Amino acid sequence: MNNKSKILIPNFFGINEPLYANQLGWSPMHRKATKTSVSRKIFEIYVEDWGRNIVFYYLGDGNFYGIHSENCPTPVFRFKKDMSEPIIYQQLGTGDTHNYDEGEILYLIPCDQKIWDVVKIDGRSLEDVLQNSYIVNIG
Repeated sequence: MNNKSKILIPNFFGINEPLYANQLGWSPMHRKATKTSVSRKIFEIYVEDWGRNIVFYYLGDGNFYGIHSENCPTPVFRFKKDMSEPIIYQQLGTGDTHNYDEGEILYLIPCDQKIWDVVKIDGRSLEDVLQNSYIVNIG
């Protein structure tokens, strides 16, 4: 971890395990796997081309979100957090995109529409949201 990276949320992953600014957005691994640094392209390759599900924590509102790309229409949802957990990362619990119906479904994107073009969170584009999110999992 770069010692000069700004701490955004102390104790995010555990006691003395903060979330750093350089952990937001697409990781170098994501850019390498997709051979691009363009956010829209990375998203389209993982979610639309490869059919991967994605879970991310959006700093803008402090919630975990999921996109379950295995279904059509595609659900985009907010996970229900376990507020009894003091550590933010643990508030996701065993949440998985397959359990999207247990969260708050925000969108059901029809198969003939691009998720990237439709989804807005807090009035912000998916590009802005993902740049300000910790990507928990793509699987």
